Amino acid sequence: MSRSYLFIPGNTPNMIQNLDVFESDAVIIDFEDSVMSYDKDAARILIKNFLQKFHEQVGNIYIRINDVENSNFESDVNDTKDLHIAGYVLPKASVEAVNTLYKICNGLDIIPIIESPLALLESQKIAASKGVVGLLFGAEDFTKEMGIERTLEAKELLYPRSHIAVVCKAYNIEAIDTPYTAKDDETGLEQDAIAAKQLGFTAKALIHPNQVDAINRIFAPSPEEILQAKRIIKKSEESQKGAFSLDGKMIDLPIIEKAKKVLEKAQKYGL
Repeated sequence: MSRSYLFIPGNTPNMIQNLDVFESDAVIIDFEDSVMSYDKDAARILIKNFLQKFHEQVGNIYIRINDVENSNFESDVNDTKDLHIAGYVLPKASVEAVNTLYKICNGLDIIPIIESPLALLESQKIAASKGVVGLLFGAEDFTKEMGIERTLEAKELLYPRSHIAVVCKAYNIEAIDTPYTAKDDETGLEQDAIAAKQLGFTAKALIHPNQVDAINRIFAPSPEEILQAKRIIKKSEESQKGAFSLDGKMIDLPIIEKAKKVLEKAQKYGL
């Protein structure tokens, strides 16, 4: 479980060598959109050499490979699947694409990107595919495919976001929201992240290190949530009942279970 997934271009040595100082829970090294076709071989060599030498210094690493129809797909996987990485982020996701990756990725985790109308319609089957540990919403490509404008208010994203969040919850996998593209708009970032969390997303992808602190804070339990969860668990243990009243509100099993999950998250993030 992670709160933040920071994208880093796979051909930027200055950022790659500083992976250990970024405070995001996970890093996605990008071999796809941010690397031009003539530079993809060099990016693979850079990442392979770096992770072979410094793997003990870096944490939760994913690689966004090129899609299965791209001539670089197999090389992206074969050159990295024995490295110290958590798994792959798969663009242009489909059930067939996930199955193709699963067959050659040595059992590493797979996070498909839902970035087209067809992928959204297939998202339940994609989520149920072997190796899938989460879905990442790709709003830029999705809105392009829909022929609509992506706005900072993101009203046009309400349906696909809601659908993806529900599917991920149903299959007990991570729901990772699309990056917020205005990297210097902290207020907009926070509003966007809070809206995604309210829909059920458990994490958010990022495009810049200065977005990490806000995302980690928003997708972690707040001090107020932690305190209330502790009160609920304490009262539950004291009452020994399936339902009881706290602050004039009825507390039953679903609320108790939710409180337990809040405390599990708080412990994971050292809160």
